[in-house]
Amino acid sequence: MVLQQKTLYYKKYIKKGCDQWVTFVHGAGGSSAVWHKQLKYFKEHFNLLFVDLRGHGKSNDLLLPSNYNLNIATQEIVDVLNQLKIKSSFFVGVSLGTILAAKIAKDFPEKVKKMVLCGAITKLTFRTNFLLQTAAFIKGFTPPILLYQLFAYIIMPKTNHKESRLLFIAEARKIKYSVFKKWLSLLPELKKAINDFSELKISKPTLFISGEQDYLFVNHIKSFVDTRANCDLFKIPNSGHVANNDSPKIFNKVSINFLIE
Repeated sequence: MVLQQKTLYYKKYIKKGCDQWVTFVHGAGGSSAVWHKQLKYFKEHFNLLFVDLRGHGKSNDLLLPSNYNLNIATQEIVDVLNQLKIKSSFFVGVSLGTILAAKIAKDFPEKVKKMVLCGAITKLTFRTNFLLQTAAFIKGFTPPILLYQLFAYIIMPKTNHKESRLLFIAEARKIKYSVFKKWLSLLPELKKAINDFSELKISKPTLFISGEQDYLFVNHIKSFVDTRANCDLFKIPNSGHVANNDSPKIFNKVSINFLIE
């Protein structure tokens, strides 16, 4: 069943006789299409909910209000769960989606059972700060798609990242310029959210999954996990930032085993 009104666009898949849900949250510039290699395997075990964030994917006709922020972004995801009468869910996020999932776990702990966080951003480094500052500086005279392409090549540079890179760029093309500008205006809040994440005491069992080639983030995730008893890290060889797409068989097996154990 598909519903698109004033709420986020979503798709749900029901496994007969199952009361366990997995909610998938994509990253900035993406859409629920980034999870296409998870659908077949996860639906054998769970009910599934895929959402498109405001302005992304098939929610791209939903403009971002002037007061839009990360609180609204997470509230809209929770609103979909409430509309579907989902009391609690497992959450699987990628990139920015990991920050939103962790924020939901903090602000709405009753909604979250466990989390799988792929390509998580747990700390801002000099290089990531430089990327964000560059985006803010050149946004006025650079077409958004060129910025998305540049970021895609920086974050996913290797030949074996090509499929993930092209998928990200294809989904980014659907985003309207006004939405792009609004998301860029949230950079200060996003930086604060990442800094808050680095200090966050995660209360829910959480599995971080990262590609060994996710060179911007993976080392900081290890440091984060090492100081938290209920968090683990699984690194996938020959995979980058979007490991769920680079190595779906490994990602699916490890994630599902963690969620059902």
